[in-house]
Amino acid sequence: MAASFDRWLLMCIVVLAVAGTSKFATGDNAMQANTSTAAPNTEMEITIFARFHALEGNEQAVASDLRNTIRRVRKEPGCLAIEVYRSVRDPRLFWLHSRWVDEAAFDKHAELPETNQFIERMQRLIDHPFDVTRTRLLQ
Repeated sequence: MAASFDRWLLMCIVVLAVAGTSKFATGDNAMQANTSTAAPNTEMEITIFARFHALEGNEQAVASDLRNTIRRVRKEPGCLAIEVYRSVRDPRLFWLHSRWVDEAAFDKHAELPETNQFIERMQRLIDHPFDVTRTRLLQ
């Protein structure tokens, strides 16, 4: 009886070990390793918020241009992330949120011809002056 209990206990330990390894490998937050070699430099990082309120009838053009733009910008050096959001309550209101390694990286992005062309297109599609805010994480 003791031998079968020992065998059962050993099997339980193996199953738990495999299950734990499986969760670790699939990225379960409770068991995920921190693989970063250095802490992010949040003192240098810059976050951009841009607001776009489409002129009536231009909602789809704004949405399409924003989608196309973020695909391009994601590939730019220094861009950590970029996403576009649409208001739940106002379908004409969009927000662009991007993170950059530092202000110099964003400045390079802002100087690109493609970025300036995007701004020109957007200014014709929105009902307000172009609105971009540079921010840093409040710590």
